[in-house]
Amino acid sequence: MILAATCAAALAGCGGGDEGSGSALDNALGYLPEDAPLVISFETDPEGDQGKAVQAIAERFPFSDQLTQTLEEGLSENALDFERDIKPLLGNELVVGGTDVRSLLDSGDESDDQFVAAIEAGDEDKLEELLKRDDTKEGGEQDGAKLYEDSDGDTFAIEDGVLIFAGTRELLDAALKQHEGDDKLTAEVFDEATADLPDDALMRLSIDLEQLIAADPDTEPARKIEWVSALRTLGLTLSLEEDRAKVDFRLATDPEGLSEADLPIAAGPESPEVLASSEEIGLGVRAPEQILAFFESAGQAVDPAGFGDYNAGKQAIEARLGVSIDDDVFGQLEDDVSVSFGLDGTFGLRSSVRNPKAFTATLDKLGKALPDLLESSVGEPIGYARPKKGEDFYALATADGDTVVYGVVDGVFVLANDSGRAGRLAEAETAAVEGAEGSIAISADAQQLVTQGVSQFGGGGVAGALGGSLFSEPLGAFTSSVAAEPDGLTGRLELTFD
Repeated sequence: MILAATCAAALAGCGGGDEGSGSALDNALGYLPEDAPLVISFETDPEGDQGKAVQAIAERFPFSDQLTQTLEEGLSENALDFERDIKPLLGNELVVGGTDVRSLLDSGDESDDQFVAAIEAGDEDKLEELLKRDDTKEGGEQDGAKLYEDSDGDTFAIEDGVLIFAGTRELLDAALKQHEGDDKLTAEVFDEATADLPDDALMRLSIDLEQLIAADPDTEPARKIEWVSALRTLGLTLSLEEDRAKVDFRLATDPEGLSEADLPIAAGPESPEVLASSEEIGLGVRAPEQILAFFESAGQAVDPAGFGDYNAGKQAIEARLGVSIDDDVFGQLEDDVSVSFGLDGTFGLRSSVRNPKAFTATLDKLGKALPDLLESSVGEPIGYARPKKGEDFYALATADGDTVVYGVVDGVFVLANDSGRAGRLAEAETAAVEGAEGSIAISADAQQLVTQGVSQFGGGGVAGALGGSLFSEPLGAFTSSVAAEPDGLTGRLELTFD
């Protein structure tokens, strides 16, 4: 079908539109209701900044020519040429949306059909010409739009140069009526969900979280959490430059009644450092006690009985050992905690402590209860060993050999899979993540991780190694960070290309 090939080619060649596309975007969005719970827009101008960035990034991969050839062959099978038939149709944003929140929550097969999509063609005459070349039949008019039926029996419409299609005929009819009403979606409303995110983006997404949460009965317990009940929208963008791809997001919340203590992570733009390693993922967390406090508060709101049991157990341990989990454990950690972990299951954690001598004493006390606590959780005996004279690390081990060692070395608390790794962590350097803002920061060498992943999970041998190398060679650094304030969580994931 020519229409399907056209849409596929539009997405494959999409890029940044121009500033004059506001009315075109309004036209396309107008086939969705103003309160549409899910809206996604794709730029489709191959000559725009985003389109050029797509091409520049694709050319960094050795298989880009094969992908281009596959696209051209797919168009050729439908007697189409990209430059002649498809490119003139592009330039404006392709909009896809869900009109009913219930359909988004439905996990049945019919949920895949609950969408409406629209795009204003760059050249209306070319669109009409393209349809005449297919075995598409005219099917009359409705609400000022021409109806068409393709060879598969699917119906779509064209109105004033706008191509409209939907998952079902009922949704198409509703979309055409929606465009004539006053309560249709506009670019101004759509832009609000992605406010403060990059304007020039390849893809923009808006989700009405308030609607989704309110409509899903399974979320009723979670709504008791202050921060969850304050959630309003999720805005997300994917934007490209010639040497990087960025995903920016914002979880907007109603700040009225919310304090910084209600947030899932610590507030503020200050970012923690991460362990520098080219072969592992580095994670930095500022004020980890905030995360613990949030989950305790959430547990109390969602499951008061379960939280009561947890809190009673916690108090019993504290009374038995003479320690305070909040003050003597988490309260002893400095603001930043650095974690590194590899795809092979290795991990390590380090954090400076405020009073190393007191913290070591706390670890010694906890050792009296940890084996029994862990045994009840994992269902098997846990071995425990205190550090011998001249050694620094306590050790926990299962019968099948899984081991965790931990201790304080030169004022630094470390925890890892083995003592050698723990010892290295105590002296390891940390580094700031470039561009990071907020209390969560992540850094990794994407090339190394993909190569490791293909080798470990994608099969061994020369073929697996070559495949991993071909795909990973252009990849550079992966970084991410998340910041919190009472009015929302903002974050960015960024991947650079060498």
